[in-house]
Amino acid sequence: MDSVEAKETNEKETNESLESNIPSTSSGKASNSTTKSDYECNNSAVGKLGAFLEVPKVLNIIKTKFRWTYKVECGRGTNQFYVSGSKSIIKHMDSKGILLDEIATESRNIPRCFTVSRDGHLMYSDTVDRSINVVNDGKVKCIAKVGVWKPQSICSTSSGELLVALKADDVDEAKVVRFSSSKVTQEVQFDSNGQPLYSDPHYIDENKNLDIVVSDFDAKVVVVVDKIGSFRFTYKGNPSDKTSDVFCPRGLTSDSMCHILVADFENNLIHVIDQDGQFLRLIQNCGLHLPLDLSTNSDNILFVVEYYSNRVKEIQYLK
Repeated sequence: MDSVEAKETNEKETNESLESNIPSTSSGKASNSTTKSDYECNNSAVGKLGAFLEVPKVLNIIKTKFRWTYKVECGRGTNQFYVSGSKSIIKHMDSKGILLDEIATESRNIPRCFTVSRDGHLMYSDTVDRSINVVNDGKVKCIAKVGVWKPQSICSTSSGELLVALKADDVDEAKVVRFSSSKVTQEVQFDSNGQPLYSDPHYIDENKNLDIVVSDFDAKVVVVVDKIGSFRFTYKGNPSDKTSDVFCPRGLTSDSMCHILVADFENNLIHVIDQDGQFLRLIQNCGLHLPLDLSTNSDNILFVVEYYSNRVKEIQYLK
């Protein structure tokens, strides 16, 4: 099969596999709608260094009882989060370390990525069996199979849609797909010159200004497009930092000021940039070791998991 045939087959399988299965959680408006976000940035402090603590501080450390941790996602309560690691389960915990719930994956595969929908339902992707699943009342339901595409990351948007970062096995292709009201409403794959935007997208987030933010393993960059898929910028690390090794982006998140926070895995750092890709600061004093994933809650408290650790750190970096 040549590359053109493979591309057509991949697109067909994506649409046929997912179109009838994604649950309707949004208003059904097109993804390129000009309606305002339900959650806008706090523009009074966007990008201002005065919003930051001079020295970020660790507020809390929660033991997860995993051997190592992989993914963290804040829940709807400000003191609750979901975390996965060395077992085929996702734990729902609070900041006191109390286990609120424990969800086993249907396939018994380790969950690499999950998100919390606007209505509070946990959703996770399985990169082994190529499925997307939703958890409702403790029961797991498969809502999608993506065929030749590997669902490497998922993100629930502020409008209730679902963003999925996909990578194909048989051809060198990757893309981000948006689902709304059980239909594919957007595919983001190329820039205005027809060049691929992504090579290996592993983490995805929607900024509060509705930009789509992706961490690309192979390219070692963060790629940002706007809500209609137009390229905005790439972030390749702090250009003035001459002491760190090559930028190694992993998990990312955003806060109410539209700051983008990126885990720099091998350099034991967290980069903070503004919504236009300008470097603002580093978080580097909190004893970080191989930070792998990040999430912020509604109070702008940063939750961090480190790979060879069984703990979740809560970090305050804003005043």
